[in-house]
Amino acid sequence: MNEKTWIWDPQVSMTLLERYKMKKRNKNRACLFLLAIFTVLVMSGCKNNSSESIPDFKLENAVKVNEDLSITATLVDCFAEDYYDLDELYQMVNREALVFNEKNGAGGLAVEKVTVEDDKVNVALKFSDREAYANYNEAVFFVGTIEAALNIGLKLDQILVDINDPDKTIDQESLVAMKDSFILITNEHRNVGPLTVETFGRISYVSAGIEVWYGCYSVRIDNIEDELIYVLFK
Repeated sequence: MNEKTWIWDPQVSMTLLERYKMKKRNKNRACLFLLAIFTVLVMSGCKNNSSESIPDFKLENAVKVNEDLSITATLVDCFAEDYYDLDELYQMVNREALVFNEKNGAGGLAVEKVTVEDDKVNVALKFSDREAYANYNEAVFFVGTIEAALNIGLKLDQILVDINDPDKTIDQESLVAMKDSFILITNEHRNVGPLTVETFGRISYVSAGIEVWYGCYSVRIDNIEDELIYVLFK
């Protein structure tokens, strides 16, 4: 795809929540290290038990393709550690959005909410279009008609599976003939783990291994090794 790429962070596979948590973990480890040294000096023979435990959580991120082809991304993560701070995270999220929009044009990214409930943080981001989403997340992400995909040189040399009949498939020739249908192509599942994708149209064909939810308007992508996944809808 001939789309510009904006380099936000050298750790390209990290979501903003992971960046925040890494920053807080590093800061917390530094404090724990100093405290451990002080404890050893004061109490000779005291064992240091300050190693941090990693919360056991299942990351469930979601991407919604809206009818105007804007993208709403929802990030969900554990937020149970005492040193996590919602106001600090809110400021970080808004600061990233501000910098992104300054570099890529106003309106590309809007922060819809940053909330915590039951030790889970929920961040909702609204992207103006597929290019804004792809640039911010440093991912391959296309959503549009088959015709639009062909016009920008995307290859559709895939075998997709009917959601109602796994024995029924379509190939590139069939896809090319469905010019008015919409297709989503992404590798974002390789960056964020389990990923739910919701579309405004009824899903008909998907890459092998994708689970279809909610009346054929949503899919869940997990444990799929393919570099790219494809979702066809109309």
